Amino acid sequence: MTRMLMAVLFFGLGAAALAQEVGPNKMPVAEWGDEEYHLEVIPDAKAGTVTVFVYGNHDDLHKAKRKPIDAKNLTVAFKNPAVTVKLEPAAEKDDPKGKASKFVGKGDGLDKLGKLEGTVSGKIGTKPYTGDFKQK
Repeated sequence: MTRMLMAVLFFGLGAAALAQEVGPNKMPVAEWGDEEYHLEVIPDAKAGTVTVFVYGNHDDLHKAKRKPIDAKNLTVAFKNPAVTVKLEPAAEKDDPKGKASKFVGKGDGLDKLGKLEGTVSGKIGTKPYTGDFKQK
């Protein structure tokens, strides 16, 4: 019985590790909803900025197909060290008016980030979303 439990735990943890996704830019991804949105978090320590690209479902993420959303801003909270950055919409030319698939913000301390881990939060319309990301 113990071996069976260990096998279940081992394979379960392995599946959780595989669930950590990276986006088209090879950076960590947070998921919002049940595969509804995927957000790739891309810090640039040199420029002191963070960019988040928004994708739709899992297939959209892997096809690098961005999904514009109706959000006024997003927040990225990094864990190590604790750095929080507010991101503003930076609509791309193909994004419909009032929506954005790219969000950008400036922050201090981004040059001290270790492995990327944290949370992306925001509202689409009036619905709040939160999702965690972790770099492998």
